[in-house]
Amino acid sequence: MKWHRLFLLFLTMSTGLAAPFTFDDVRLLARERAESPYLEPKDNLDSFWKNLTYDQHREIRFKMAEGLWAKEKLPFTIDFFHPGWTAKKIVTVNEVIDGREKPVVFDQDMFDYGKTEVPKGTPPPPGYAGWRARFHLNSPDHMDEFWVNLGASYFRSIPAGAPYGLSARGLSLNSGLQGVPEEFPDFQKFWLVRPAADAKELTAYALMDGPSVAGAWKFTVIPGKETVMDVEAEFTLRKPVQQLGLAPFSTMFWFGELTRPHPYDFRPEIHDSDGLLLELINGEKHFRPLDHTEGQWRHCVFTLENPRSWSLVQRDRQFRSYQDTEAQYHNRPSVRVEPVSGFENGRLHLIEMPTPDETNDNVVLVWESTPLPEVGKAHHIQYRLRWMRDPAPSDLFQVRSTGFGHPVQQPDKLLFSLEFAKPLTPEAKTAERKWDDIKGWKPRVVCNHPDAKLVHAGLSDLSMAWVDDLPLGLGRQPSLHMPQVLRAFFVLEPPAGARDLDLTCELLDADGQSVSERWVYLWKKP
Repeated sequence: MKWHRLFLLFLTMSTGLAAPFTFDDVRLLARERAESPYLEPKDNLDSFWKNLTYDQHREIRFKMAEGLWAKEKLPFTIDFFHPGWTAKKIVTVNEVIDGREKPVVFDQDMFDYGKTEVPKGTPPPPGYAGWRARFHLNSPDHMDEFWVNLGASYFRSIPAGAPYGLSARGLSLNSGLQGVPEEFPDFQKFWLVRPAADAKELTAYALMDGPSVAGAWKFTVIPGKETVMDVEAEFTLRKPVQQLGLAPFSTMFWFGELTRPHPYDFRPEIHDSDGLLLELINGEKHFRPLDHTEGQWRHCVFTLENPRSWSLVQRDRQFRSYQDTEAQYHNRPSVRVEPVSGFENGRLHLIEMPTPDETNDNVVLVWESTPLPEVGKAHHIQYRLRWMRDPAPSDLFQVRSTGFGHPVQQPDKLLFSLEFAKPLTPEAKTAERKWDDIKGWKPRVVCNHPDAKLVHAGLSDLSMAWVDDLPLGLGRQPSLHMPQVLRAFFVLEPPAGARDLDLTCELLDADGQSVSERWVYLWKKP
């Protein structure tokens, strides 16, 4: 028994009062776990539940009226996931009421089993597979789910009006590394803090454990137009790992405007996210379009010092780009990571893996701290996640689309066409001219290969060409400025035998000042 627990026992005996349960208790449990060899949780799930088919498992529905805090009409309610099919691991769930923890035991009456017939005598599951939180996110008449915890340390959240998309994790170990087994530590225990009757935020604690690491997580979440999630974590490595990913995300990018060859699919693009947006310490913004090259891995590393934020975004919001009414890719959420502590120096890894379809996440984004956390020493981090539709526009031109190919009858050269736009929504006209004067503006193109030759670069204004494409002819209204669209184009002659090139492009005004995000791209020969 650790000194802390001996002290608490003495305090309880001397005062007759139990100390309130807090996040510090979860941290101490995690430290104790880390000091001992990892023990695989007992598998007490009956074989009937393990062998449920997809159709049998999806027949089992949670009764929302039975949710935690539903009968009390509190601002938040909790649904639980029934184990089975691929969700075979059990998590322990506790409720924290006025500083006291209380187990939430499995209750079969919370579920409607539909057409799934359970044989008599089948032992009920010993617990739940995970949980999701509900709130009046979109309407006062319905409790919408906004936060899901299911499987390993995976969790997802959404802002108002959006479907689920990309996924987050507590930690990632050796994710996306070719030939290196990935490890998936689990959130094994949760503590859900009972909200007050007028609460706007929900707090939960989680205990993580796995062969290489143990740790404690605290989530404080405010759902809304932006769902804001404050994350605090303390973890300890039991043994070294090849890659320790902090604030990790995984998303799906099957194909988009850049993808060569294009899959045989009627939809123009299929992805949950289409770009990585970096905000550096000096305020610069870099935008890296996501891409997919059949049979090839892409691993880009960004070395950063005190970054302001990084985001995985779905920037293309036009339905016509996806043509999918069911998946609603045009509405998938974006998410921004805002570091608070523990992210002063490090490297951001963007790993894009090949995938045959849209059913699996194939893009990994993780932060790797420098230096790496020491084995046996507790490491503390804090950051904020903003699950949103789109980051707020800045005064910079944003990268809106990327295209490339060969110039006519010049297969040995590459032609890139980039569209930059500002603003992205109509705004009141405040000047005489409808669009800004770009006289003297030019794109600045940089290639990492010294033997690559920049043949030509130019800039043109496409603003008027887009007017008729705007809803209801908004661009023809004299009182409104409409999006200014600029096309930067350049022709590059790559060195013979080059298989990949790192490229950047940004717009400079007549004074040589940058007026756009910096487009960053890794070209790989198909």
